[in-house]
Amino acid sequence: MNCLLRISAIAVALCAVTACSEVDLSCAPHGDVTPLCGVQMPEDIEALPDGGGLLIGEYGDGGKLPGALAWLQPDADNRFTRLVTGSTISQGASEQLWGEPDCPLPDKLSPHGIHVSQRGDSLQLLVVNHSSREQVLFYEVQPSADATAAPTLAWRGCVTFPDNAVLNDVVALPDGGFAATHMYDRENETLAQFKSLIGLSDGYVWRWAPGSPPWIMANTAAGMPNGIEIAHDGKSIWVNNYTEGELRQYDIATEQLLATIAVPNIDNSSWMEDGRLLLASHTSPLTLLPCFGLTQGSCGAPYELVAVDTLSGATQVIYRAGKGGPFGPATVAVEYLGKLYAGSFSGDRMARIAR
Repeated sequence: MNCLLRISAIAVALCAVTACSEVDLSCAPHGDVTPLCGVQMPEDIEALPDGGGLLIGEYGDGGKLPGALAWLQPDADNRFTRLVTGSTISQGASEQLWGEPDCPLPDKLSPHGIHVSQRGDSLQLLVVNHSSREQVLFYEVQPSADATAAPTLAWRGCVTFPDNAVLNDVVALPDGGFAATHMYDRENETLAQFKSLIGLSDGYVWRWAPGSPPWIMANTAAGMPNGIEIAHDGKSIWVNNYTEGELRQYDIATEQLLATIAVPNIDNSSWMEDGRLLLASHTSPLTLLPCFGLTQGSCGAPYELVAVDTLSGATQVIYRAGKGGPFGPATVAVEYLGKLYAGSFSGDRMARIAR
């Protein structure tokens, strides 16, 4: 039996153990969770400043499906608005480019991680995009006059990565560049994902700065780097290493490892209002198998939301979800106007979670 057949056999066996057929289609509230349905695989979420709503990267299952960039103002009517799709990627383009001067337009929009930051007087959105080329896209967020109305996104360029790259998440840096996590090398996807789960993949962090090609940050080798955030002072980044179960801090200037904090199976992250870093953690990774490629309902895999004091290293589980229910697993959670909102790489809903 060759390697791929062995992997398929293992997947079938694990599927039987984890009850792959369990999909919850309900959008009714369940305990502390209120599903917000009508969005495709909301893998990453960013809160806009001044109550401007939530930006959402509608995941395309790693490039298999077209995705979109969407917006939601919770509690208005809980209706998602698609701001950019594959046919409007370069809307609002101007000569003001923030990426590479010769970066080719992507042939489709299939987002993964996203990040919002202030860029001078402008608000910037970075998007990891999976198409025939692995790229990071730049958009300028142009808020509406009324926070109940959707903003617009204007194209500001892109950066293209080498053929072997498979990116996950991205964060803006003070020099106008960014850092992006490289999960594993591009190859047979099933093989790559299996290798990453058992710690055999080659992941690291890419850096890009205006005027330079992308380069690999020193000291960042890991099994499968996932989410990434920048520290409050802008001098270091925090990288979620899924396979190792470690949150790692790197100095941006020297690229030296500064600290590690143990948190198992961590996906994306966001800063809370109290200054702690909020992580989405998968408590049983094998139960994720039925979630891959699911476009309707929820597979209900268990997860935790973990708040980390990055100064002391103290961790606190602020929400724990068991298997089942109308939402799961969370890949990200953000605090917005005093409430928690979570997204997933699977299904057709986000969740509002009571604390």
